[in-house]
Amino acid sequence: MRRTLPVIVLLIIASLIRLYNLSLPPLFFDESIHATILKSLFQGTYRYDPAYHGPLLYYILYAPVKLLGESEFSLRILPAITGVVVALTPLLYRRFLGSKAALIASTLVTISAVIVNYSRFCRADIFQLLFTALFVYFIFRYLEREKRLTDFKLDRDTLLLVAAFTFLALFATLKETFYPIAAIFLLYFIFDVKKFRLSDLAVSIAVFFAIYSAFYTNFFTYTTPLTNFSEFPAVKAVSYWKYQHDIARIAGPWYYYLELILLYDLPAFLAAAFAVYVIIKKRTNFEAFAAYWFLSSLIFFSYMQEKVPWLDVHILFPMYLLTGIGLSRLDLDGKKISALAALCILFSAYGSVHVNHINPVNPAEPALYLPTQYDVREFAEKTKNETVYVFTSVGEYWPLAWYLRDHRAYFITTGVEGRSFSSGNYIVVNATNDMRLDKTNLEFVETMVVRCWTFWTTPELQRIPAFLAFREPLTDVSCMNFSVYRAI
Repeated sequence: MRRTLPVIVLLIIASLIRLYNLSLPPLFFDESIHATILKSLFQGTYRYDPAYHGPLLYYILYAPVKLLGESEFSLRILPAITGVVVALTPLLYRRFLGSKAALIASTLVTISAVIVNYSRFCRADIFQLLFTALFVYFIFRYLEREKRLTDFKLDRDTLLLVAAFTFLALFATLKETFYPIAAIFLLYFIFDVKKFRLSDLAVSIAVFFAIYSAFYTNFFTYTTPLTNFSEFPAVKAVSYWKYQHDIARIAGPWYYYLELILLYDLPAFLAAAFAVYVIIKKRTNFEAFAAYWFLSSLIFFSYMQEKVPWLDVHILFPMYLLTGIGLSRLDLDGKKISALAALCILFSAYGSVHVNHINPVNPAEPALYLPTQYDVREFAEKTKNETVYVFTSVGEYWPLAWYLRDHRAYFITTGVEGRSFSSGNYIVVNATNDMRLDKTNLEFVETMVVRCWTFWTTPELQRIPAFLAFREPLTDVSCMNFSVYRAI
C-alpha cells in the first residue's frame, strides 16, 4: 500500500489539473489549423507537410472528433489523457533511479506548468514526450542483461528492443522534432553498440520502418513518399527544420529555454544542476544518460532558431529526472530533503495553476505562445447564422476560421477596396484593411482582440518580482486586434 498510494495520489492530481475545465481557453491558432487539417484525413486526402507535422497526430485525433463532434474538448481530450500517463512514466524508472528520485520526478512532471499546458493542447508534443519516455525505459531494460553483438537469439530481450523501436517509430510519425532527438540518442547509444545483438537490431529496425512507412503512406494507399526521394518524410522534415533555422522564423536569444526554466522551475533547476555535479563524481549508467539527455537537449534547442515554449517539454522531462536524483543524493536527513522537494514542487505548482487555470490566455505567461483571447469565441457565438466577411492577411485569420466554420463566413486576403455589403452583414478587418475600408453604411460594433503577446525574453528586470507574485507582464503587452462593423 505504501508503494501504490503515491501512484494513486499522483494519478488523481494529474487527472484533475489536466482534465478540469479543458475547454476554458479558446483554441490557439496551431490547434485550429490541426483541427482543419484533420478533415483531410476524414476525406482521404491527407498528405504529409512538415509545416503541419506528421500523420499520427491526425489519426489520434480522429476517433474523439468522430465520436464526440468537433469541439475544443474533443480535440484536447486525448492529449490530456496522454498527459496523465506521461506524469506517471518517471515511476517506471524506479529500478534505475530509486523510488525517492522517481517519485520526485513524477510529481514535478505532474504539476509542471509547461508540460501540463501542452497536455491541455491539441498538439503533438505530449504524445512525443510519452513515446520518448517509453523508448528510454525499454531500451534501458534491454541493456540490463549482458549480450554479445554476434549472438542470434529471439527472446524477452528481443521483445524489449522491439518495444523501444515501436515507440521510437510512433514518435517519428508525429513531428519533425524526432530527428534531432533521435540523433542525440544515437550519439549516446552508439558507444554501447556491443551491448546489442545484431539480430535484435535487425528485427527492431524492420518494425520501425514498417510503422513509419504505414503512417506516412496513409497505410500504403499513397506510396510517393517511398518512391520519390524529395518526398521521403525524413528528407522533407530535415529540410524544413534547416530552412526554419536559416530564416530564424521564430528567433530568440540563446538563453530562451534557460530563462523559461528559471521563471517556472528555478528550485528544480538548481537541484538538477547539483545532480549533474554529483553524477560527474559518481554515477550509474542511467544517471549519466539522464544528465546527457538534459544537457544535449538544452544545448541543441538553445542553438536552433525555433524558440517556442512547447519544445521546452523535451528539456524539462530529463531535467525533472535530474532533480529527483539531486535531491535524493543530498547528504541530509529525510525531513530536510522533503522540505527541499516541497519547495521545488510548490514553486512549479504556483506557476502551473496560473498558466493552466487562473488565466490560461494571459500573454504575460512565457509558457503561452500568442494566446487566443476570449473575444474570438464570444464573437463566433454572437454571430451564429450571420454572414461574416473577414479581410486580413494570409494566416492571420486563425483560429477565427475554425470558430466561424459553421457560419456563412468568407475569408478574403486580396483587400477590402471597392467592396459592398448587404444589410446585416458583419465585416471584420485587420488594422491595414481598417484604414482602407469605406465605412459608409457601416456601424462600428467592437474591437475584437484576437491574440496578445509580450517580448519577455528581454525583460525589464524590475518587473520579475511582480510577474512571479502577480503574473504581471515582464514587458509591455502587444495585441493583434480586428475591428468589427455591421452593414446597415
